[in-house]
Amino acid sequence: MLVPPAMRLALVAGRDRASREAAADAVRHIRERFPHVALTDDILASADALLLFGDDRFILDSLLDGNPKTAVLPMGQGFLAECSLDGIETAIENLVMGKHRIDERLRLELRVDGVRFPPALNEIALTTSRGGGFLRYSLEIDGESVWRDAGDGVIVSTPTGSTAYSLSAGGPVIMENADALVVVPICSNEGRKPLVIPRRSVITLSAIESRLGREIVIDGRRRVRVGDAGLTVRASENPARFVRFGKARYLRVFGKLEARQRGVEMPMDAPPSAKFVYRLLLDQGALSEQQIVRETRLAERTARSALNYLVQRQIVRRLPSLRDVREAIFALAP
Repeated sequence: MLVPPAMRLALVAGRDRASREAAADAVRHIRERFPHVALTDDILASADALLLFGDDRFILDSLLDGNPKTAVLPMGQGFLAECSLDGIETAIENLVMGKHRIDERLRLELRVDGVRFPPALNEIALTTSRGGGFLRYSLEIDGESVWRDAGDGVIVSTPTGSTAYSLSAGGPVIMENADALVVVPICSNEGRKPLVIPRRSVITLSAIESRLGREIVIDGRRRVRVGDAGLTVRASENPARFVRFGKARYLRVFGKLEARQRGVEMPMDAPPSAKFVYRLLLDQGALSEQQIVRETRLAERTARSALNYLVQRQIVRRLPSLRDVREAIFALAP
């Protein structure tokens, strides 16, 4: 058996019970399986990887507070998570044995009055201090005036953030590894459309006017008051570094979008046959067991086992057939 190299891992959990219990289980597993691995709970420690257990809000907070050089492995049920809490042991095995890669993701640097703030993974949004307010601002890109707009605000987003606030404001979905930024007006009174611009662009928001105050929101977590003089946003020199497993580089974001829309995310360690059946039901809708066997060409026993797995985890529902009481229909859970 190959002996993995010495490592140092940092493990930090959110405040919820499930995340804390998952982190405790991970510590026990590492100490039993890989006693040579050094462990710490210091988020700023120099480590080979930072394991984060929690939801997206906790992960975003941790990225703002943590060591920007450390690779991060998010675990939980959020959109940013690489694996679910059920797949912790498999993820740790792959991490320690080197069966992973490190993907870098662009982050944003915000400067207000010469002060630089921690880099944002998702977006930097300009809004009024009181919700639902109206403001005016001027947009410049690389020193060139682009527009003067009025509305609810504007978002500068990374590719990672394009599936978050930016998407709900009408922005496009950008692949995570794209070399681009997105500027998305929020309810533009002038009918301005989103802009996709090069990552090296310097974005300036100035001449900001609002009776309800002006502030910047960083990743939906930190708020910064700004004056009418404005601010600048550019790509940070410190990209986020994520631990990734498997080969999917493009389709993972669309799979997670579909899962989020349906409120379902397949566990990382789910059997391949269960993932296959799930995908079939996602594409074709409700099917009987015989239809699933015919479409997937799986053995009946394998298909039945995959369906049992999906039903037990409430990913798929078993419904009676209206045409034949002896037959069941399988559909994705709402």
